[in-house]
Amino acid sequence: MPISKKHIEHLAELARLDITEEEKEKYAEQISSILEYFEQLNEMDTMNVEPLAQVNESFNSLRSDEVLLPFSAEKTLAAAPQSEKNQIKVNAVFE
Repeated sequence: MPISKKHIEHLAELARLDITEEEKEKYAEQISSILEYFEQLNEMDTMNVEPLAQVNESFNSLRSDEVLLPFSAEKTLAAAPQSEKNQIKVNAVFE
């Protein structure tokens, strides 16, 4: 499915991109090439191929959740640049 410069102009307008004539030609060729490749993939027989969620055999590789004790108030206040009345003091956001 060849993509025309008109298609590229429309996409650039939607994306609010200012592209040159040279770029329009280049992008039209590149996107057309990508779509041709997808057309080749569509011709593949995948009837006996099981769907995959991922291509390797790894499963949940995340660490298990562990309940940790939070820092004590004293330790947190000691690490703060400024504190006042057992609270962390920060610069004003709104005046």
